[in-house]
This record gives sequence, C-alpha cells and structure tokens, in this order.
Amino acid sequence: MSASSAPTSLPNSTGAVLTGVPVVPGVRFAPVIRPGRLPALDDLDPGGEVAEADRDAEAARFIAAAAAVAARLRDRAAAATGVASEVLAATAMLAQDRAWLGAAEKRIAEGKPAVRATGAAVDQFVELFTQVGGLMAERVTDLRDIRDRVVAELSGLPEPGVPVPAEPSILCAEDLAPADTAGLDPALVVGLATTLGGPTSHTAIIARQLGIPCVVAVNGLDDVPAGTPVLIDGTRGRVTLSPEPAAAQAAVRAADELLAAMAGWTGPGATADGHPVAILANVQDGSAARAARETPAEGVGLFRTELCFLNRDTEPTVEEQTAIYAEVFEAFEGRKVVIRTLDAGSDKPLKFVGHPDEANPALGVRGIRIADGNPALLTHQLEAIAGAAARTGTAPWVMAPMIATDDEARRFAERAREYGL
Repeated sequence: MSASSAPTSLPNSTGAVLTGVPVVPGVRFAPVIRPGRLPALDDLDPGGEVAEADRDAEAARFIAAAAAVAARLRDRAAAATGVASEVLAATAMLAQDRAWLGAAEKRIAEGKPAVRATGAAVDQFVELFTQVGGLMAERVTDLRDIRDRVVAELSGLPEPGVPVPAEPSILCAEDLAPADTAGLDPALVVGLATTLGGPTSHTAIIARQLGIPCVVAVNGLDDVPAGTPVLIDGTRGRVTLSPEPAAAQAAVRAADELLAAMAGWTGPGATADGHPVAILANVQDGSAARAARETPAEGVGLFRTELCFLNRDTEPTVEEQTAIYAEVFEAFEGRKVVIRTLDAGSDKPLKFVGHPDEANPALGVRGIRIADGNPALLTHQLEAIAGAAARTGTAPWVMAPMIATDDEARRFAERAREYGL
C-alpha cells in the first residue's frame, strides 16, 4: 500500500496498518500522545477594528510579542546542541523576519487587531511557500508554529506544544514544529509519526539526531486518538494500530537486535557484489564530526557551515570561523572532508545581510549568489577554510551552493584556488 492510499481497514481498528515515508529506523510499541492546540484564531480575535488612536500601541504590542517568542527560541537554541540548536536558531530568526512582521504591521495600521493581523500575514507567506514547493513548502510548519506562539503571547495563553508524557509514548501529529521536536526527551517520546512532512523537514532532521524512530506522510494518522497503542516501524514506514501486545513486543526485540548487529559493523562500505562505496557523514560542527568519527564513516561528504552564521547580529570573524572549521578537519584528519560555503538566504536569512523581496526566494539570491552583493563574506570564509586546512594539515574539498552556470563555477574555482584550495 502506498503512502497516499487509504488504509485497508478502519483507522482505529485492531491491526490496521497505516503507511508513510520511513525517516529514522527502529521499532517501538507504546500509546499515542498528541500535542496541545491553541483555540481557533477566530475565537481569540476580539473582533471589530482597532481605533486609529490605538493602532501604534497595538503594533508595539505585536512587535513585543514576536520579540518575546524569538528570545525564548534563542535561549532554547543556546541550550541545545547540533542540528537541534541550528534549527531553533533559524526558527528564532524567522520570528523576527521583517517580511512577515511588516505584513502584519501593515494590517494593524489598517485597523486589524494584532491576532487577526498575525494570522493573515502568516497565511500570506504560507500560500507563497506552498506555491514555491520543495524545501520552502516544508517550512510552512515553521511559519505556523511562529504564528501560534505569537498569538499565544498576544492572548496571554501558554505556548502550544508537546506535553511531557508520564510514560514512554509515540507522538502523533499533523506535523511538528522544530521548536517542539528539538525539545523531545528520547526516553519518553520513543517514536514520531506525522501526517505531513518529508524526509528533509525539520521534524525528520531532528528525529535523526535524537535517534527516535520516525515515519512521516502517514495517511489516516489524524483519525488515531490519543491513548491508542501503536507499533511504529521507522525502517519500513509503517504504523500498526492496536497490535497484539506479545507480537508487538517481539517485533521491538527483533528490530533492536538487528540495529545492534548493524552498530557493530565497522565497514568499509560496499555493494552486495563487492563494489566499494564510501560512507561519508553529513555534519554541521565539531561535535557532530566527532560523533560521526566513532561510526564507520570514512570521511565527511557534506560539512554545512551555516551554523556559525545563523542567530548572529554580525558576521563571524575569520578567527572564529577558522576555529570551527578546524574542529571538523581534526576529527577526520587524513580523511576526505567536503566543506560547503555559506548556504543562506530563502528560509535561512542572515541578520547582517540584506535579503531582497523576491517572488521565488528559494531559487533567488541565496547560496553563492549572496556573495555577489557581499563579496567579503566569501573572501573571509575561504580565508578561514584555508587557515583551518593549514592548521590541521587537511586538504578539504570545497563546494558552493546554487552554482547554476559554467561562468559561476569557473569564478568560484578561481577564488578558491587563490587561497590554495
């Protein structure tokens, strides 16, 4: 049965199997929990129009609410590590993005209450992101999460989110915001299943880091009530409702034994007929690189450098960048390391770089194209990569995002060679 087809039996019937896209391997058996929800925006909207004399105060109240939400997300980013920290920092920046803030302020200036203006402004960008599709469409959940947090702040309500379960549970939701996923305790939330999302959504990315079995794009999941015992199989992309307990527990044991055997594999990578295939890690900082070094990974296939640029008011210095890059190079000394220059713009804006308003930002001024208007960014980054290479004796491979023409490729290669890369 495909992920888009209907389940073979009633969604809440014993043994019904729902299918989706497997994201994180593993099998777990536990009851379902669901995240809390805000009341409908219409119920929170005070109605009517804001008097002209009160509109400046209403706008100030809105800006303060967005700032408070961003501050809490930044605090959580500082307390988190790895991908979770990176995602929370990016979400905090989204809460302060001038594009949607400006759209809401415009509506407030026209007399709309802050709650209504917040919802309308986010809906405008949700429609745009959905039309763009791809990674941008997967960021719709982030936008809606920011909307709900700001509306809760404006309404004096607790922030929506995931309850702390009293026992190991499987979290099921339409979709999960990165701020919710990043705060999960893998000892209590032992599985994740969502109706929406994809393998590159923030939910999937953080679930991989936490090692929580995860299935996304599960058809029929919305009809499964909290408390339903389910067996989630993140390897095959299945969610079985109310299975026979003994059989479910046996499936968990078998999967754990298989994963333990896989964990003991030391490489090297190869196809079934013996053709060598390099196993390379995807990392974003020294901590992730050191963790990857403890696995059979033979090098780094992608070192994403955005983390040291996000959630900052100013560009990191060459010295700061050099130290960060050197940590990754040292973890894989003598091994292949592919480092990608800054991939910012679109859904990863920088506070210290102006980003133009574009109809299609996902394919617009982002990645290497930002360097056209900010050449010092690339210069400093190449200088830092060269410095880290010299410090560690590593000869990294350097790649740039959003190269689309022969001329762009040639110009980037020439710049990199100027620094001996």
